[in-house]
Amino acid sequence: MKQLLAKSSLRVWLAIVGTATLVLAGAYTMVQQSTRLAADDLPLSIAQNTVNKLATDAQPSDVVPTLKSDLRNDSIGFVIITDDSQHVLASSATLDGKTPLPPAGTFAFTKEHGTDHFTWQPTNGVRLATRIVTYKNSVGSGFVVTGQSLKQAENRINTYGKLAVATWLAVLAWTLFLVMMPERTKKS
Repeated sequence: MKQLLAKSSLRVWLAIVGTATLVLAGAYTMVQQSTRLAADDLPLSIAQNTVNKLATDAQPSDVVPTLKSDLRNDSIGFVIITDDSQHVLASSATLDGKTPLPPAGTFAFTKEHGTDHFTWQPTNGVRLATRIVTYKNSVGSGFVVTGQSLKQAENRINTYGKLAVATWLAVLAWTLFLVMMPERTKKS
């Protein structure tokens, strides 16, 4: 191993490959996180808009979109409004013909902190960027659950991963090719 590492061309190649690995891993991580975090933007916006409407004593059925979101197949945003006991008052979300609700613990956390956001998987193959906020008006109080499918974001992240691996392999191949090229000697 010492003899192998004694070759300066191998050390240079390892330095280039190591640097490329770190740079590509860092770039992938930034893009992956940016894409996943951006998926939280629509649920936040919908939640704020819905809470503002409910604060003016609007009826839950009047502020929930009329277009239903099939959580298994659609990527449009959804709204579920419940009372304090998590009884559904209005919903634009359906999953297998029913309105699903996040786990009870998320409502307890939201009641204490006013808001929560998380990735929710109500069933296999369905992953949702989800936000829960509390609301209060003169009629009552409860929770607003909003979200959207992560399918598109996860597909993008998968593509980014493939591109990062392909780029890393190209760097490996190209730099190895350059290192393995025989050196030309000058004729005197």
